[in-house]
Amino acid sequence: MDTKIGLELRRARPTDWLAIESLRRRGHRSLSWFRFLEEPLANDLFILVERAGVLVGAFFAWCDELPVAWVRLAALDDAMDAGEWLDAVLPPVLDELRRRRVRKLAWMDRGGWAGSYLKTWGFKRLTDVMTLAKLDRALPDVGDLDICLRPASDADIPAVVMMDRAALAPPWWHSEATIRRRVAASPDFAVAEVAGAVVGYAEGELRLPAAHLNRIAVHPTHQGRGIGAFLLRDALRAFWRRGARQVTLNTQVDNHRSRRLYRRFGFEPTGDVVTAWELRIED
Repeated sequence: MDTKIGLELRRARPTDWLAIESLRRRGHRSLSWFRFLEEPLANDLFILVERAGVLVGAFFAWCDELPVAWVRLAALDDAMDAGEWLDAVLPPVLDELRRRRVRKLAWMDRGGWAGSYLKTWGFKRLTDVMTLAKLDRALPDVGDLDICLRPASDADIPAVVMMDRAALAPPWWHSEATIRRRVAASPDFAVAEVAGAVVGYAEGELRLPAAHLNRIAVHPTHQGRGIGAFLLRDALRAFWRRGARQVTLNTQVDNHRSRRLYRRFGFEPTGDVVTAWELRIED
């Protein structure tokens, strides 16, 4: 599809991944949550921008779970004007998202380069997300609690999905497929049981010499009882057993309950704060 003079838009193909990776690495304006093995390149939401046959921009939005899609990949050549690029890629992407019944498009603006352009398009600030890190192995006393912590299994997936819906806002929901994939792939996906019912979970991944805690969630009816502290202690011990020397996690700046828990465990801000934006998609 042709757009402004000198630019051509087309859908990405499986053979494009090397060129996309080269663009992402050489440009100073990019974000990437994209994993080539998990999400298809040949997709109506994956759009490449070329000028004179040279790749100068890439954009990929993905809806893991309705009603929100996230921008998973955004990259552009340093010589490419960001406003021109967005004006080219967003209209076809938004049309396809509407067709798929997506109601919001969210964007994690790492580096802060996109914010002014997103405002022009009507994006609103959703929240700020901060990174915390723990370098020592000190653990606080979490007391006694009559709960069972164990590795998650396929049988737990419906309860984990329901917990995500109850404990988190829609932009942060995971689909059943994503949770199933993470349960299968991660030895560090644990659930908390109370009286035989799953009431919380924690999951993360090793990135030696570090580890990253992707999520802790506790059902709202069981929050405030110390379950999150038990899950966090269990996750840290699992990471350390497997060789991690540093553990990181992300949380929203205004999530004061979570920040108190992490501070109690010795997590400190790294100074890395990213603004999340969202655009309401009208019919």
